[in-house]
Amino acid sequence: MGKFCLAYSYVALLIIPLVILLYFAIRKNFINFADRAEQQSYESGKRQQRLIFFALRSLVFAFLLIAIASPFILETKTVKGNPRITILVDNSTSMNLFEYGMEKELVGKLKGSIPVTVRTIATGDKSAIGDGLLNNMERDENVLVISDGSNNDGKLLGDIMLLATSLNSTISTLDMKPVRSDVGVSIEGPSEAIRDTEESFIIKVNNVGKNVPYNLEVRFDDEIILAKSDDKSNSFGIRKKLPEGYHKLTAELQNAGSDDYFSQNNIYYKSIKVVPRPKVLFVSEKDSPLANNLGSIYDLTAVTTIPDDLDDYLAVILNDLPASKIMPKFNSLNSYVRDDGNGLFVIGGQDSYDNGNYKGNLLETLLPVKIGAGEEEEKSDVYIVIIIDVSGTTGKVYNVNTGQYEIRDYDQIIKAQAASVIDSLDKKNNVGVVVIGTRNPTGTVVTLSDIVTLEDNKKEIIDTISRIASEKVGGQSDIDLGINKANQMLRSISGGKNIILISDGRGLTPLAKSEKKEAARQAADRGIKIYVAGVGAIDDQDNEFLSDIAIIGDGIYFPLDASSRLKVLFSEPESKEEKDYLNRLVLLDTTHFITYNQSLDAVVSGYNYVIPKPASRLLITTNKNIPIMVAWRFGLGRVATLATDDGSKWGGELLTEENSKVLTKAINWVIGDLSRKSNFDVSIKDTELGSLMLINVVSDSLPKHEQLTFVKTDVNLYTAKFDPTRTGFYNFLGADAAVNYKEEFNNLGVNKDFINLVEQTQGKVFDRNDIDSILEFIKDKSKRIKVDTTEFKWPFLVAALLLFLAEIAVRRLWENKSYR
Repeated sequence: MGKFCLAYSYVALLIIPLVILLYFAIRKNFINFADRAEQQSYESGKRQQRLIFFALRSLVFAFLLIAIASPFILETKTVKGNPRITILVDNSTSMNLFEYGMEKELVGKLKGSIPVTVRTIATGDKSAIGDGLLNNMERDENVLVISDGSNNDGKLLGDIMLLATSLNSTISTLDMKPVRSDVGVSIEGPSEAIRDTEESFIIKVNNVGKNVPYNLEVRFDDEIILAKSDDKSNSFGIRKKLPEGYHKLTAELQNAGSDDYFSQNNIYYKSIKVVPRPKVLFVSEKDSPLANNLGSIYDLTAVTTIPDDLDDYLAVILNDLPASKIMPKFNSLNSYVRDDGNGLFVIGGQDSYDNGNYKGNLLETLLPVKIGAGEEEEKSDVYIVIIIDVSGTTGKVYNVNTGQYEIRDYDQIIKAQAASVIDSLDKKNNVGVVVIGTRNPTGTVVTLSDIVTLEDNKKEIIDTISRIASEKVGGQSDIDLGINKANQMLRSISGGKNIILISDGRGLTPLAKSEKKEAARQAADRGIKIYVAGVGAIDDQDNEFLSDIAIIGDGIYFPLDASSRLKVLFSEPESKEEKDYLNRLVLLDTTHFITYNQSLDAVVSGYNYVIPKPASRLLITTNKNIPIMVAWRFGLGRVATLATDDGSKWGGELLTEENSKVLTKAINWVIGDLSRKSNFDVSIKDTELGSLMLINVVSDSLPKHEQLTFVKTDVNLYTAKFDPTRTGFYNFLGADAAVNYKEEFNNLGVNKDFINLVEQTQGKVFDRNDIDSILEFIKDKSKRIKVDTTEFKWPFLVAALLLFLAEIAVRRLWENKSYR
């Protein structure tokens, strides 16, 4: 295959003006005639000659200029390359669950066909898989990693995978099944809590290989609070009110079956620091039912006016106060939040916000909202581009229980999710659809539908989505290209511009994620909001990355039930009851600390009119998309607003036991660090064997301990390091901390994120007995594209010379003829 090119293409552009000049030059007469008749007679006799000379000279100049532009033929050839493979072996402890010596069997089968190199990249209780790949990877290399993908030390695996792609190297692995079984336990939950508040903990049991029977016993200090028997992976939730002090939570697998290979991970320790009820100031001119409820959770001081000194309080709650009562203390309140890092919670009502003269006031600068009703957009002025991610990350799942790589109908799940999202939109909305992650030869981004009115095109769009071919999915998750394409589609639109991204966000390296975030940032700069609808279970989504995309895009991330929440944003309430009477509250953003893992079943009979500012987070709305709770960070502090009252007239249903948890979490969020104002405090993070334990102490003087050496690291802050030698609980200066088994023994089995990253380098997961497929893949990937260039000046120079000689010959013939 060849391609004609010009090294200096701009020279060839001179042909056109030169031909035009030549045309006028040839038409010009340089002879003086006696009269007009003589001139016309002369020109009519020379017209044919001039046309021929014009054509010949034009071609001569054209060929000369093309020759000066240095033409060449660009030829691409596929060459065989040098097929070889490097096998990297993970001999770390976690690999003991799999068959030993797989590489020896593989080398025996491959060695006669291609050169094979074998190297070990990890041993012992640390799996530095990323470092091993970095040290053994070269350009154009085919690498086969025999590993479970548990990278718990050294370089990030995602960064190394990205480097492999840039080096044109492929990283593949084997479809490994565990030959030994194991069951392990871990605990997830807060490490710090407020006295007498209910906290949630999740006990996770991970079973690899065959089902291993076990008895799970969970102890809070010395009390058994959970006892369960099972023989498979499971999660158990615990909710408990915690008394003040340091507490020990222990989860232990007792009487595990004889097939349990590692005993180290059968017990997990967690320490919880429970601080005294934080001091909170509640400012209200009237009796408040909310204040009565908060008094049992916080050290609450109720006053009718804002005092001069706020230093004793971690947060201030302003309950339905008009601006006239706040502005005399605005400077101290502003400094209290912005400079001192404290919290502010502003509750609405009949005397605040739009009813309290907040609009245009300095107070408005402190809040995450502007005062006033947002202008309702006509639904016909709303433009939405839906980006559907059908990449390989959403089509394949590794079953850690069976050790098998399974292809599931995730493309069908995504299609159903996309159809559900479209169903949730208003018929007057204007919608376009872009698909990313395809294996389309023309590119991974495909425009499935240009922006059209949904009313007349909904059925056709949904039908087109349902017909996305399964064999076309599984490409790169090019979210940035999808956002850029949506940006182009929305560029010339005047109206509300929105993107809805449907993706699980998995399988991306840190550098790739930063590229996607930059695309979202550029879209946001052009006034486009980005909403993200997660695909699959929450655990199967990259929650942090998808949340970042939504925050950057001034939108919201919906990990679950996206359709019902998008309906609140883009559609009209359907029934008369919903439209005219009820203001049912909706948890819109469930990824924020305040709303995470919460439920809400409440109706408010009134609200204040506020508009969220661009840097804020809209957490709760009514079913008619009226903002109710908004939060943001202000300087060093935090501010949250509630655009309904304290339950005295409008928001009584918010005070039920379940609904009120949202209010207490809002107050906890604005408080932030619970020990911020303590004169003496000890903070220790739980750690694992092989890692240092950091002990941070807030104190007026240097703390002393026989096993620790403290160093001053900040004002009244001292730090010491301790190297634990056993698992269990430790106590330093009255504070408990836990040391657990090494990370090598946690979440055993094949890491599904590793499988996703393998696919990002265009690698494969091979059956170790399918030698033909391995050889075919290596030989195919070893092929290289060779580019040759051949200069092509001489044909144009020869052509120009021949035409020039032809012109001379023709001129001589005409001259001789005229002499006769």
